[in-house]
Amino acid sequence: MDSLTQITLGAAVGELTLGKKVGNKAPLWGAVAGTIPDLDVLLNPFVSEVTQLSIHRGFSHSILFAILWAPVFGYFVYRIHKNAGATYKDWVKLAFWATLTHSLLDCFTGYGTQLFSPFTDYRVEFNTIFVIDPIFTIPFTALVIAVLFTYKNYKRRKFLNYTALALSSVYLLFTVVNKIHINSVFMEAAGKKGIEHTRYFTHPTPFNNILWRGVFETGEGFYEGYYSLFDDSHEISFSPVNKNDALITDIQNSGTVLALKWFSKNYYTITSVGNDLYFNDLRFGTLGGWIKPNTDYVFSFRIIDEENEKGIERVRPNFRVDSKLLGTFWNRILGNKQFTKI
Repeated sequence: MDSLTQITLGAAVGELTLGKKVGNKAPLWGAVAGTIPDLDVLLNPFVSEVTQLSIHRGFSHSILFAILWAPVFGYFVYRIHKNAGATYKDWVKLAFWATLTHSLLDCFTGYGTQLFSPFTDYRVEFNTIFVIDPIFTIPFTALVIAVLFTYKNYKRRKFLNYTALALSSVYLLFTVVNKIHINSVFMEAAGKKGIEHTRYFTHPTPFNNILWRGVFETGEGFYEGYYSLFDDSHEISFSPVNKNDALITDIQNSGTVLALKWFSKNYYTITSVGNDLYFNDLRFGTLGGWIKPNTDYVFSFRIIDEENEKGIERVRPNFRVDSKLLGTFWNRILGNKQFTKI
């Protein structure tokens, strides 16, 4: 999830574990602990772009990291607030839960979280919520901020924090139930279209849990489509996407390509522009894909050859986010289909 949401979650967990004893020190240090896992991005300037893919949401997001880091963080805060009324164990408990809940929440998004690193590089991804979801974050953050303006032992403080955690948990549960429904709709639509697939995934589009995108893998490639809860029927228009594996036959076993395949979970398409090859991660889709199929992939990597040693360069989509694009996005959320049927 985004940084604001993780700060809010850390603050709420800090208040839950230690707020009664130390007041605002608990949510403030909980917020700090809740941001620690994402500091893995500070390593980006010192490693290759391939390595960045494995580092982000890697060991710093694992259960083992939370176990090892909590005593260190707890000791640091305990030394600062020795006379605050909390023991060293109290601060360790706060650090552990604020750090671990960060990783657990990230599992509900689609990027993938290496929860069990370093024992396995498997990435847990439930794909039920977009990384930025205002409906989840805004009420959650507002209630936690309200907590900071109440007295330490005031009953309303406990009520506000419980309400914040309850509402966010209920919404997260809704996204899980909603995904189950969405999956059934996509499966029904794919069956009616005669799409014989080996696997598929669905994920919500940016900033909402209403408009969803589904991708089905077949022997030849993929089919993708969009569905909104406001659509007047379960009919979905699917667009074909060729995998184009033949373009990387000579380098498919190189370290770079293998890393990209791992990162994309083998949901990818290769495109060629001039003499350049691009590895496009299908899980994150394209900007404006709800209007018509295009190749402006959110996660696209140009495969480069530096003296025969393959590398990658992240390429940002050549697509302008303006009022027109946002307008079509809003219309599609409301159920106004604008796909080119193929």
